[in-house]
Amino acid sequence: MSTHPNFPAILDPEAQRVAAVTREILAENYLHFALERLELVEDKDGVAVKARLSRSGSGELIDLDGKGVGLIDAVFEGLTRRFGDEYPSLKTIAVTDFRVGSGFDEAQGRRSDALAVATLRMKNSHGAEFQFERKTPSVTRSSVRVALDALTFFINSERAYVQLHIALKDAKERRRSDLVEKYRGQMSTLVHATSYSDVLERLRDSE
Repeated sequence: MSTHPNFPAILDPEAQRVAAVTREILAENYLHFALERLELVEDKDGVAVKARLSRSGSGELIDLDGKGVGLIDAVFEGLTRRFGDEYPSLKTIAVTDFRVGSGFDEAQGRRSDALAVATLRMKNSHGAEFQFERKTPSVTRSSVRVALDALTFFINSERAYVQLHIALKDAKERRRSDLVEKYRGQMSTLVHATSYSDVLERLRDSE
């Protein structure tokens, strides 16, 4: 499956539908994170990671610190601690499976250049699962990058939902039944991604 280099390889059809609506709504405001630097320390107590991300558009640099029993646990601990308050829907998702394999079919020569293929499955509060995959020459980078892919998917889904909520309210006030129907249809797709109950509560409090 070919994808834009800035997009994760989202493997299941439901996730593809959610991502397509999200990209349509956010357009050039679709958020990406680049992994600029990564440090990893592993000892008998677990794993500690330090990462620096850059946010697309603004170029803002974001430093993450996470600790966990393993690499993915440490990465998600750092990601949810950094972004959980800003995007509350992140607190409703969980990892259901994580695997790393090798792309030896694409390797050459002594084949030590084989890509590391990280596959991650996430489950939301509705029980729906989404799968992400990332290939790089590094096991560590593939693992961290696929976690960022999942984070990007859920963050952008929430951002698109918020934008639609505001647009729907405006369409109702202007009695644009055509837009109301369109926005409701798009929102019904986005609700498959995760729970927005805390997001809606925050929106109501701000109105």
